[in-house]
Amino acid sequence: MSSRVLNAVGLNSVAKRLAAAGQDANEDSKSAVAKVKAELADIKGKIARVEKEINDAFEKLGQLEEVLRIARNTWGMISVLEWMFRDAGERRKLLVGEKIGRDDELLALPQDAEKGKYDKKYYLGKTAIHPQESEERHKRGWGEVCWAQYGELLMTLQRHLDARFNLREVAQSGGTTELGSIPKPSLVTGKALKELLAAIESLFDFGTASTTTAASRPPPSTPSTTATTATAAGAAKKEMPPAWGADANYAKQMAGFAFPLHVVGYNWMQGCADGAQRLKRRITQIVGSYSPGNPDETWMTKEPVSQVIVITHGMGGQVLRALLAEVAPETDGKGGTAENSENAQSGGKEAEGKPSSEHDFSQADSTKKSDAAKEDKKNQRAQVSIKPEPNPFGKELELLKAIHVGIPQTGMPEIYAWFRAGMQTPVKSDSLSDMAVAYVKNQVLGANAAEITAVLSYSQCALEALPNNDYPKGWICWQPLPVDIVEGEKSPASTLIKLNEEIYSEYKNDIHWYKLLDKKLLCCDAAMVDSNYFNVKLLHDKTSSFYESLNVASKCLKTDKFIFGKNSKPSTRDKIVWQAQSQDTPNGDAETWVFYWQNVASENVLVKGINHLFGSNLLSKCADSGEGSVYLSEKAVCSINQPVKFVLPPGSGDGDGQVSFKSVTGGDSVECSEHHTDICQDENIRKSVYKTIQQATWDYKSEKSNDKGI
Repeated sequence: MSSRVLNAVGLNSVAKRLAAAGQDANEDSKSAVAKVKAELADIKGKIARVEKEINDAFEKLGQLEEVLRIARNTWGMISVLEWMFRDAGERRKLLVGEKIGRDDELLALPQDAEKGKYDKKYYLGKTAIHPQESEERHKRGWGEVCWAQYGELLMTLQRHLDARFNLREVAQSGGTTELGSIPKPSLVTGKALKELLAAIESLFDFGTASTTTAASRPPPSTPSTTATTATAAGAAKKEMPPAWGADANYAKQMAGFAFPLHVVGYNWMQGCADGAQRLKRRITQIVGSYSPGNPDETWMTKEPVSQVIVITHGMGGQVLRALLAEVAPETDGKGGTAENSENAQSGGKEAEGKPSSEHDFSQADSTKKSDAAKEDKKNQRAQVSIKPEPNPFGKELELLKAIHVGIPQTGMPEIYAWFRAGMQTPVKSDSLSDMAVAYVKNQVLGANAAEITAVLSYSQCALEALPNNDYPKGWICWQPLPVDIVEGEKSPASTLIKLNEEIYSEYKNDIHWYKLLDKKLLCCDAAMVDSNYFNVKLLHDKTSSFYESLNVASKCLKTDKFIFGKNSKPSTRDKIVWQAQSQDTPNGDAETWVFYWQNVASENVLVKGINHLFGSNLLSKCADSGEGSVYLSEKAVCSINQPVKFVLPPGSGDGDGQVSFKSVTGGDSVECSEHHTDICQDENIRKSVYKTIQQATWDYKSEKSNDKGI
């Protein structure tokens, strides 16, 4: 139109120049578009190349992690197989010692953060901690507990602490998920994504290297093994990540609050009050490491730590309760002496007030007393002494929350079953794989009474897990054989067995068939059985004293939160039931029944056939098999009446497989799929723990804000 107008007014030359310019512009635009398309294609090719390199790198990293996972599992399998085939004597030698009593120098905490030396190979081969973080995690005690049992919890909990707590405003605006939810790793977006892409660009040496800065250093998950010629990129790769919490932006994000996760283990062969002394000391040390003026100062050390949150599992809860109640340590260096052992062997009065003539060792030759005393003195293990530590909590340091998961406050009958039948790990389902796992666990931890007794008899913590005087009475009973029950009818009632009011006197009783310990299983050397039995009874006395002191001084504080699991498949022993396997039972009260001392015919079909063929009666079962079955008869009529077999059936009550509801007072029940040993792996349990921590921190922050009038 412009050309026609110009031609009409006689400006032909101008019209021609305008047409030529339009044609050139059109050609230039086509050329520009072609150039842009070519550049876009080149960029797409580069992006595709980067994506391929990243995928290859992550695939290699995944393969490496898979190799490490297989290595960790292989190491675990070797350890399992090694323990499966150790008999009672070998277990005692390794965990208790060969001398009389318990050798407290045998067991030490693995990867002790307080005294131990950092072992990088341990964390690389047996944990899933990133190698760059392993030394710092070692200092926080992450190696002091069983990684297979607690490792995933530690990593998930630390991520949750970093990602969620104290961000109340964000939570209220809907920026996060519900209270207590388990966080998932978030994708990189916005400015962080641009910086990450710039770092990746420099790593693969295309584009301009000037975009790489200290702020664009790739995270540990970015492939850093790829060769690069960029000097700046190489420097960024070699740069070590800053210390945890050193980033000022992190301080702003966390609103000035930090939650470094520390772990404190304890020696389970010693008592809970002993473990409480180490917990006191470690809390003091940990809090001190964040004090102002620390050599490794970060924003977290600008002000002293004023609050601590403690999470416990199982008997760890009793350790913390002992700390708060200021219970004195139990390992005091006052073990059994040679004179005491001599008194035990010579037939003196028992602590229970019963004459020792009722016991097997009452016939000791008095002419050999002095020799026995000398021999005991030579074999007696020197006892160590644990000194009391000052309580770390006071005006300067506050226990903000104590969260107890599966704590058996009043003990658990399951421990009694271990001493009489070995470990009987509950099976989570009816699958063969779960049954296989349960079988392996049983074999490793102790398949029978001999393997359990040889070790746990000397474990103060295990003895303190037995039902104490606060556990509901009547927890040991017997039951007739249930017959085919018509729908709607009740199974036969259980008959209570009368126990001593002071339960620890009952535990030291070696008379009744339902006794806790078979003293002959305490050690392999028959000459040292009586002396060891005397030492074990001293441990029961200490356990009784521990609970007396704990009950006097302890009280439920507002800081306490008790969480216990309710498994979907009832498998918890809330009481011990000895079930008869015959319609006929011995006459008289159960307290008067005795072990059947004659040979018991085998129930095996093959053995029965051999016995019938040769007219023999091969012994296949002892009076107490050590696997949860006994043969009982009326007193003094063993040769007349046939014995009655009693068995210890699996648990069928509510709980987490070991800790029943009767073991916990004032706790919250949480539906869970895992059993006691692995209960912290359950998502519902974790969510309850996270919610409790989060609410406690928010309440504290709100309280402090109100105090300041904000």
